[in-house]
Amino acid sequence: MIVQWYSEALDDLNQIYEFYYAGSPRVAAQLYNQILDDVEFLKKHPYIAALEPVLNDCPEEYRSLVVAKGKFKAVYYVVEDSIFIVQIFNCRQDTEKLKRKH
Repeated sequence: MIVQWYSEALDDLNQIYEFYYAGSPRVAAQLYNQILDDVEFLKKHPYIAALEPVLNDCPEEYRSLVVAKGKFKAVYYVVEDSIFIVQIFNCRQDTEKLKRKH
């Protein structure tokens, strides 16, 4: 399996890094790397995450992997041998905000 990142998901990741960097560069780097490591797990287990119920009406079958010790969700879908990361979503936000991007 190959993990492919949408530019919007990379933007999310970079915004998370920048936000935490203001408080602690070390924490920002740890969080950034934890998200990347958690997403890499999908290469071996692409269907391990639950379907994202808020996005049931979308044509893709979106799944959400909880990453960074429950702080964020990596929203993705699988096509053949590729995993497409479309968003990194802050779990403290209203999940209805997921619909606005898809």
